[in-house]
Amino acid sequence: MKFFILTIALFFTTVTLAAPLTEREELTLSLNQLNQIEASLHRAQQSARTGINERYYFDYPRIHSDITILRNGIKHYLTPARAQPRDVMTMVGQYREEKITPCPPNKSALSRLPAR
Repeated sequence: MKFFILTIALFFTTVTLAAPLTEREELTLSLNQLNQIEASLHRAQQSARTGINERYYFDYPRIHSDITILRNGIKHYLTPARAQPRDVMTMVGQYREEKITPCPPNKSALSRLPAR
């Protein structure tokens, strides 16, 4: 009975640990697989023995080009271009200004001025 309970407990533990991958993780895994496919194609190209008289041949440059297009598309999706910051004017930082109001003329100050 203890073995049965332990087995069920381990089963549910492994089920919760094996959570599905996120889209980002799946796409990153796809990039790694594309790298492996490209390496395998490179090895196949090195060992290819295509004779002049053969009618058909595998177009390695074209498949490498297609893999590059796929890789760039996935990378572009995973790291989208963000808007560049726009140029801003220099900030002043001083926001308190003294209000200057003209003072009404003082009669005593006017009397001290020399007459013209």
